[in-house]
Amino acid sequence: MDDPLIDNYLDQAEVCWVTALRRVSKANLHSPSGCREWTNEQLINHLIGGGLRYQKLLAQAPPAEVEATRGQDHLGENLVASFWTHERAFRRIAGESDLDREVHHRIGLISGHQLVNMRILELALHAADLSIGTGDVWPIDDDLAEYISTHLGELIADLGSAGGYAAPRPEPDAGASHAQRVLNISGR
Repeated sequence: MDDPLIDNYLDQAEVCWVTALRRVSKANLHSPSGCREWTNEQLINHLIGGGLRYQKLLAQAPPAEVEATRGQDHLGENLVASFWTHERAFRRIAGESDLDREVHHRIGLISGHQLVNMRILELALHAADLSIGTGDVWPIDDDLAEYISTHLGELIADLGSAGGYAAPRPEPDAGASHAQRVLNISGR
């Protein structure tokens, strides 16, 4: 299935995440991430496990089965390889699924399209958090930042009201980049 959402923005979000992930060293694995209360290692485990959870959601797995994955170790020997194992399975099922069909996410019923957008957000924003944890620059592509800031702001607000994101920061000045707008919308 050719889907611009998957073939463009999900691709870019994965590149953003993998770039940040490759910067992690053993020395900073246990350092605090930009995500309060999580170390870089905990953040990485959450994000890698997210690929498995999203795959299960699209497969209409029972909520208890999806939630059970949260307590598991998803890191493996090679962080990048572990990420791609779950991410490729998620992409495969996303390409085969009717994304108009609703899934039972813990925030409520959402469409498969919303779930893919949530994965795009998760990958991009946690890349920002991981970049803080490694002391590096957030590797977001301008096109992806523009898509998120102009199309996903309402989704970020909805997720924030469900506890997924911090409250938005004040609107940046008119000359702010799309990347800065994304960080502000998501309370970073």
